[in-house]
Amino acid sequence: MNPFQQSPAAMLLRDQFQALDSISAELALDEERQRRILLIDRQAWPQWARFLRNGPLPAQPAVPVMLRRLAAATFRLASVAERHAH
Repeated sequence: MNPFQQSPAAMLLRDQFQALDSISAELALDEERQRRILLIDRQAWPQWARFLRNGPLPAQPAVPVMLRRLAAATFRLASVAERHAH
């Protein structure tokens, strides 16, 4: 695969990660808080932070695991943001 092409799974994962990042910014959550919410260890976090900025997809946690974590975290944070807006 061309290194500049992204798999559909990687593109979806990046979109979900960016949604979480956007909501986190709205709630003033830093990267450390995002890391903890997503249950990513400190050693793996730099790879995920690079992925968010168009870097390569990290191997761990696996894509299905990260999609579930991102979906759950984004939903919870969106609920919190909505309560703060009212």
